[in-house]
Amino acid sequence: MSWKELENESTETLIEYIRWRRDPQWTSTAQDAFRVFCFRFQKDLAFKCRIICRNQHYDHDIADNLAQRTFERFWKYPSFDFNKRKTAKDVDTAVNLYLYGIAQKQLYNLLDEEDNPNPYTGDEEPTEQLVQVDTTNMTVEQRKIVREKYELINNALDRLGPKHRVIYCTYAFYQRKGVKMPRHLTEKLRTNLELTQATIQFYKKQATDKIEEYINIYDLKYGK
Repeated sequence: MSWKELENESTETLIEYIRWRRDPQWTSTAQDAFRVFCFRFQKDLAFKCRIICRNQHYDHDIADNLAQRTFERFWKYPSFDFNKRKTAKDVDTAVNLYLYGIAQKQLYNLLDEEDNPNPYTGDEEPTEQLVQVDTTNMTVEQRKIVREKYELINNALDRLGPKHRVIYCTYAFYQRKGVKMPRHLTEKLRTNLELTQATIQFYKKQATDKIEEYINIYDLKYGK
């Protein structure tokens, strides 16, 4: 189906197609529907974003970026529900209001990113390699302890399996305090491991608990 064939479809139908984006049989149709959806609402959204940004003393480039981020957010989470916006006179008006709300939240994200730059580049990949500790300035005894605990972690992960290892190592390598893991990385984990996000979190907890168990036994045994 060409996107041209969808130009006269109702907005409700377009959104329904967009919601099928994860079904391999409907991905192309969902993409075409999203293209039509963007054409239909881009003028009003761009105008609104420029007003929002002007009020915050941002230029048109930032406004256009904000509009793009708003559409990208809608593509990922097409959860619009007209029944929750019955005060709007029609569906298109309700969608405009919904997009304006997303744009306002995305602007807050932009402001936060200025104060707290994103530490991720977009090139991050899942890994099964443990984070290496710099032992340059350690004593011989400290290096020995690090080496032994490194082996304990490896042994604990070996007891659980390769998926636990990838999940634990990826989070250990990339997770930063106060910053969410980049979405592209969590999506790669779900796709590569064929797991839901809930299962990934469960496996991560299992791995963390098993490693803590091994470390605690070591500490009790050697009084470290």
